[in-house]
Amino acid sequence: MKAIITAAGLGKRSGLNGLIRKELLNIYDFRDGSLILRPVIDVLISKLVRMGISDIAVVLDPSDVISQDYLKRIFPFVRIFFQMEKNGFGDAVLSARDFVRDEGFLLTAGDGMVLDLENFNSRMVGLERENKWTLFVMKVDDPKRYGVAVLRQGTEGTEVTDVVEKPSKPRSNFALCALYYLPPQIFDFISYKDGKAELTDAIARCISSGVKFNAVEVPRSSWISVGMAEDYRNVLESTYLYAMKLSKQRDTSKA
Repeated sequence: MKAIITAAGLGKRSGLNGLIRKELLNIYDFRDGSLILRPVIDVLISKLVRMGISDIAVVLDPSDVISQDYLKRIFPFVRIFFQMEKNGFGDAVLSARDFVRDEGFLLTAGDGMVLDLENFNSRMVGLERENKWTLFVMKVDDPKRYGVAVLRQGTEGTEVTDVVEKPSKPRSNFALCALYYLPPQIFDFISYKDGKAELTDAIARCISSGVKFNAVEVPRSSWISVGMAEDYRNVLESTYLYAMKLSKQRDTSKA
């Protein structure tokens, strides 16, 4: 399985100065028996590698030389693509089209992650084997802030019947996590409106064309995202508690 990580945003809402991007903010991780601090994108890539996914592309802003340097030094196997203009999430994904070609791929934003992503490893293997295109969703209290998935129970699990970006009248309280397993034809449905290409709209058109998507629910507490400055404190706390949980599990298994 291939994976694309989008990390081309300027991070204006995160309170940073535009030089250090939010994907380079340090968070806690438990690795090689120790509690450590590493950039968000470092932890995310490391989780993917532990899941057996090493064919990874990262989409960056071309002016983001600090992230480029970090990735080239720490993860030289990662391919780097550039989003030349800030034309939406869909446009960022489109920047790496040549990387995936005609394969399904895992897509995730570089400023967030599922804390226990490794626990979905067997699910990911099944998705790839069966070509089951999947949206990862979470229950939220304020769905108007998110892309929202409309779901129904089908014979093969929970089916996604529609997705809408930040609806004024949400038809469900299931928000899209920035984690997807997408078919290669998704690129054919990415289009521009007022100069922007939104991925949620492309997924909606893909569903309308007859492509089936399943939903996998992620506990709200398992999803972290460095969106705005005030979110970072919660992200640090969540990653610290999760890292300590892994540490205790390791100590228990040794006993």
